[in-house]
Parts: sequence; C-alpha cells; structure tokens
Amino acid sequence: MILLHHPGEGNVAACRALEKEVSAGRVRSLGLSNWYVKELKSFLPQVKIRPALVPKEIHPYYQENDEIPFIQQQGIIVQGWYPLGGRGYVHKLLADPVLTGIAGTHGVSAAQVVLRWNLQKGVIVIPGSNKPTEIRENLNLFGFSLSSEEMKRIRGLDRGGKHDWY
Repeated sequence: MILLHHPGEGNVAACRALEKEVSAGRVRSLGLSNWYVKELKSFLPQVKIRPALVPKEIHPYYQENDEIPFIQQQGIIVQGWYPLGGRGYVHKLLADPVLTGIAGTHGVSAAQVVLRWNLQKGVIVIPGSNKPTEIRENLNLFGFSLSSEEMKRIRGLDRGGKHDWY
C-alpha cells in the first residue's frame, strides 16, 4: 500500500500515476493519510481506484465522530493512529476516570477499553509497544465488549483537540 500522506496540490495527478502502478501489479492498494471529509468529497470523484485506508489521529480526546462514518460509507477502512493519546498524552488519557471506571467494571486495563472502543466503532488500531506484557494485553480485546452506555460515556470525553500537528 502506498499512502498519500496529506491532502494537497497535485494529489489527483499523484493518485492517477499510482493507479497505473496498481494496474501494472507493482502496488497492491492506495490510501490517504490524514484526509478529511471536505478533501475526500472533492478528491474521490476524480480518481478511478477507491482508497483502501485512511489513517487518522483518533483517541477518546479526539474522536472524529463526524469523519469516521462518512469514510466508512465510502467503503474505506479507517485506521486510528495515536489510539492511546500519542506522545506526552498516554498517561493522562489512561488515567481518565471514565476510562479507568469502565476498565474496572470489565476487569481490564484502560488501554484495553480504548482499543476495544475503537474496534466497536469499526476503527482499526495498531498501538505501539516494545513491552511483551503490553503487547499481549493489547491483543486481548475480545473477551469483553462495551455497552452502548459505556460507548456514550467515552463519546463524552471528546475534546476535539489534536495531540499532534500534521
């Protein structure tokens, strides 16, 4: 997969060139990183191959609730980067009383709650860690599910503020 990393001038031409590479079998799929509905609405009608993936910053403090459904309705997978809050924010996010309360109810960690929340929204997440215990914990998301009330409580954490500029 090749991603066009940011919306900008020349992306239609770049995508058309990449479409030729897909047709030639040198590239399997295309994606658009950090794109928003506004850019997608004007871009998608101009290209032949539907992007397979749109990675975006998504975590409980920056949820993109208006963006995700539109992207998914286009048949595009949404991937959340910084699912646990990102550089300098992980500890604060994982100590949030809403998340720790929900975690306690299920006997899991706040990180597992956040990752499960993403999965239930249909957002793919790939959290980073180099600690084997955290990696195992991050994979153990299928023994519980969040109720609609818990999803609503997490939705209430949205601050609309990005943790990284891109």
